[in-house]
Amino acid sequence: MPRIQLPTPDEAPEAFELLRAKRGHAPTAQVFRMLAICPDILEAFIPMADAVRQGCGIDPKLREMAIVMACQTMGSSYEHDPHWNRAIKEGVPKEKMLALWDFEKSELFSELEKAVLRLSRDATRAPAQVSNEVWEAVHRELGSQQSVALLFSIGWYNMTGRLTGPLELSNEDDFTRL
Repeated sequence: MPRIQLPTPDEAPEAFELLRAKRGHAPTAQVFRMLAICPDILEAFIPMADAVRQGCGIDPKLREMAIVMACQTMGSSYEHDPHWNRAIKEGVPKEKMLALWDFEKSELFSELEKAVLRLSRDATRAPAQVSNEVWEAVHRELGSQQSVALLFSIGWYNMTGRLTGPLELSNEDDFTRL
């Protein structure tokens, strides 16, 4: 149960109309309902979320695994499960997702995947303390644009986790984890 009353489309019609205009529908996910409380932030949030999601050509499997690792590292469940499902839909085997937290010990992950997961974990734990080795392992393979875009994905979901966690947002009732 959220710690605040989340508005409905009837209570915040302008915000939900903005969602319809930007997304073609009015999502009822708790994160959007939370953002409807602050319409100016919602208006900026949507295009930024879309840009981060497009990821400048990052392999969606890498992006989704990085997001799930960030969520696991900070203990955020709201974004974790939907991105778990997205990772599987993008083609990450469930066996690999189940081994994600222990990726260092697993032979299921490529060196690039391990590098991305290290960056996600370390940037979530202590952003200013990401080692040169961790950064270089990602940057060498992805280049500057995709490496920065990956950091935006990691940072974006750190931000949403730091909002949805304290507010105790939860998955919608009809959500099913794969």
